[in-house]
Amino acid sequence: MQEELEQFVASLEIPADRKEIILAELLDHVASATEAAKRAGQDPEAAAGAAIGDLQLLRRSLEAIEPAFRITRKHALGRGLVASLLVAIVIDRGGAIMTGFVGALAAIAIVVLLAPPSVLVLLRAELRKPRVGRGIAIGPALVYAITVSSAPFAVWIALIVQRALAGNTTLETPYSAFAVVVAVSALLLVEGMRARRKVFA
Repeated sequence: MQEELEQFVASLEIPADRKEIILAELLDHVASATEAAKRAGQDPEAAAGAAIGDLQLLRRSLEAIEPAFRITRKHALGRGLVASLLVAIVIDRGGAIMTGFVGALAAIAIVVLLAPPSVLVLLRAELRKPRVGRGIAIGPALVYAITVSSAPFAVWIALIVQRALAGNTTLETPYSAFAVVVAVSALLLVEGMRARRKVFA
């Protein structure tokens, strides 16, 4: 099985530096399945084959997902800042229609459209990485999530200060302003709980 997996990973059209990591993960997965089968008195080879599944399906999945791991934190930060600026402008300048449900949908749509490719896959991988102390690894997906949750408020604060200096002291906070932070927080909560269940399973 190890030789077969080595040949399989070597043939994958993914970044070279990811092949070693993928091979280690697959071998570890097979070893865990084999040990569990031995303890249960089952066929270890059958368990190893079942753990890996269809290699062609696995190939398509890996070759579709792995290029996303080339995204850097700087790239994610840039996308997050652009998305944040657009969200802030759309809600601030969009008029009354952008203060409610329509504005909330527009803000979330902007964040989704400008998100890094395969951002959910990246987020799940980051949340499942080994923890350092009590923290979590901050990768591109988390950088993007944190940026789009916080940067629009920085833009709005700047606009409030600018308007106050011009004599406009009226302050309105539309519900749509909180749409992105609520959506991102909910996503992080759900994916964080799923990651914990996966780690302790």
